[in-house]
Amino acid sequence: MLDIQREVLPDSYLLILAPDSTSPDEIKLSRALHRASRSNKKAVWVDCSLLEDLTPDAIDLLLAYAFHLRCQNRRLVLCHVPDQVRHHFLNLDAASQPLLVFSLLDAVHEDDYVYQYVRS
Repeated sequence: MLDIQREVLPDSYLLILAPDSTSPDEIKLSRALHRASRSNKKAVWVDCSLLEDLTPDAIDLLLAYAFHLRCQNRRLVLCHVPDQVRHHFLNLDAASQPLLVFSLLDAVHEDDYVYQYVRS
């Protein structure tokens, strides 16, 4: 379901998610998030710009790692989240919501600004 490109940046770890019809589950996402969470980077960025949707399993993984990183005073930052998934995240209580930003450029500045999507 997902193919993942990884980039280690100076202060962050970037995961770029892409559709992959050959993979039956989110094992790749789980491994990528695990590897990223073990890095010493202050943030893990997940770019969803190539996706139209995320499976419930992928959403649960992202929420679990958002919580895990928050407990370490680090952040999971989601960029270009598909609308349906964005609305799902916004319907959660504020403490459970991952940080949502419009673009990777916003993720770069997320320490200076916290861009959350405005409810439509």
